[in-house]
Amino acid sequence: MERERRRAAGWEDRISELPDALRLQILSLLPLKCAIRTGALSSRWRDLWEQRWPVPSSLRLRVPPGPSGAQAQLAAVDRRGRRRVDVFSLTFHAGQLSQADLKRCVDYAAACGVEDLQLRLDGGGARGARGGQRRAGALAVHFPVGSPLLARLSVRGLHLTASANAMVATLEVIHLHSVSITDAALRRVVAACPCLRDLELRYCRHLRRIDFTTVGAANLRSLTVVDCSRTTELRVPAAPRLRSFRFSGPFLCSNLFSGVGDSFQDLYLCSGGPEAGLPPTNLPSAVPHLANITTLTICSIALQYVSASLATIVKETNLRRLKELQLLMFGMANSNLADIFSFLKTCSCPQLERLFVQLPTNTHDSFTRNYLDVAEEEQPEDGLENLRLAKMTNFKGHHNEMRLLDFLLTKASCLKKLFLVAPKEDHPQGLRKIQSDVLPLSRKAEILERASAGTQIVFSGPDSSQAQPLHSEVFIRF
Repeated sequence: MERERRRAAGWEDRISELPDALRLQILSLLPLKCAIRTGALSSRWRDLWEQRWPVPSSLRLRVPPGPSGAQAQLAAVDRRGRRRVDVFSLTFHAGQLSQADLKRCVDYAAACGVEDLQLRLDGGGARGARGGQRRAGALAVHFPVGSPLLARLSVRGLHLTASANAMVATLEVIHLHSVSITDAALRRVVAACPCLRDLELRYCRHLRRIDFTTVGAANLRSLTVVDCSRTTELRVPAAPRLRSFRFSGPFLCSNLFSGVGDSFQDLYLCSGGPEAGLPPTNLPSAVPHLANITTLTICSIALQYVSASLATIVKETNLRRLKELQLLMFGMANSNLADIFSFLKTCSCPQLERLFVQLPTNTHDSFTRNYLDVAEEEQPEDGLENLRLAKMTNFKGHHNEMRLLDFLLTKASCLKKLFLVAPKEDHPQGLRKIQSDVLPLSRKAEILERASAGTQIVFSGPDSSQAQPLHSEVFIRF
């Protein structure tokens, strides 16, 4: 009927009238993303992209153990021939492939017009040495890899070198995990990718300065830096399209937030653990001034920096669009609770709807009484009017945990659900057991009495997956 109506109106879709074989030939010439988008043209194009060349269009190789495992996989690749492939994934352990074997696989993927290249070396060294100095005989990947359609590159456990003045106009996503790469090589990689929108650096411990001052990052939308422990500076002077920044590790100096635009909405900021101390940094102090963020995860050490910066601010700041807040608390002493109250009082969050608090797992109560006449931080009077959901993980009913709970039940007038998740208990045998006796029935009854009639209190075990935050991946272990 639709076809007849269009013909009657004098409009004819000649491309859709082509035989399937010819339309598949057209699709075979397009990158994967463009081929998928043709499904919106008409019902005849819908899902046709899945058949545009012989199955499988993805090639995932995992080198099996044994002396002949690698050669068997390489022989299978040769038998396949050089047909187009969307995804080429290669996973192997140290000692299974030589440098020539790795180059052979990468060259094959490039010759097949790969769009998503994944290279993973497992067991390449101890955790403490990951991404550090290049080991003698370490396998290396040279950038660019040669595919004219490459859109996504993921490398783990290898050494990465880069040519100067290269250009990879199609590459949009780069994920590097435990990769040995120099500051200069990273700059060359970023400079070669004008369309780069997602950059992830995890455990790249050879990096000293992540500096894009001379290369720019005009299209970067997501930046993740996790435990690049030797890095002392992060310089991204202009990132007008940046939407998400996730950072975990020892805090460093950065000018990132001075170059972001109104599109910046998603921030994860964690020092990496309480042992990191309080080094000089300007990273957390910018948080109260990011008025457009909608999702924020911040650790207790970052809260200390924020509290110190807020002490110099005369008037309140307004995180007017913040809808979800997650607090990663390494401690729950009086000062930690004061930091939480200070943040909520000075940084007004009128649209906050979801609050998640990761409490410490220590079994002793860190509350200390003030024997001297020291004024405690006053609780905020408002700012939680729109809070609908709260979740406290590792809840043990300790003094300051109960004070925070009372604050939520008193001030969050629209609170619908409150999840209290029990902690886990470590045993010498390596088993994990639910601490069923952490919260006695009498304490549970006390909490239920304090809740209003419109608030549902849910006591759950540590494996509960209910109500997960947007930043559900926490890069540290509690």
